Amino acid sequence: MARAPLGPPPISVTVMKNHNRAAGVTDAKPGFTLIEVLISLVVILFSFMAALTVLTSSHQSGITAENQTLAVFLAESKLEELRHQTPSSMADGATINEYFDRHGGTATADSHFFARSILLKRQTPSQFTNEVKVEVRWPGGKPVTYTSVIPAS
Repeated sequence: MARAPLGPPPISVTVMKNHNRAAGVTDAKPGFTLIEVLISLVVILFSFMAALTVLTSSHQSGITAENQTLAVFLAESKLEELRHQTPSSMADGATINEYFDRHGGTATADSHFFARSILLKRQTPSQFTNEVKVEVRWPGGKPVTYTSVIPAS
């Protein structure tokens, strides 16, 4: 005896699926999957991290440039002062240290940010000129050094 098949024939299910697809109806629901949302959040996070890195680097460069400019100003102003008035009390080879705060104001040796050293060398062959070396140092920066020949007093 032959058995009768149970349920509708498989062909009708296939026809129904093809009919829905042809009519523009799909089984997927509109919206984003959890994976798509997580990937987009990771991309946004990396974008913000890159922007933050650039901003931090730019800020640090600005601080370094500001310190460098103030160090050059401190060195040049002292050199200009010595060109017009060489201290006669300064011995040959003597070093004078001066201290400044972060904004260029005077400070003590204990609480300074910039340190300025002035070295005077009397010229032996010619007693009419002196060599002056002015160096400004600060933490984490490259020292600024100016050397010049100035008239003797």
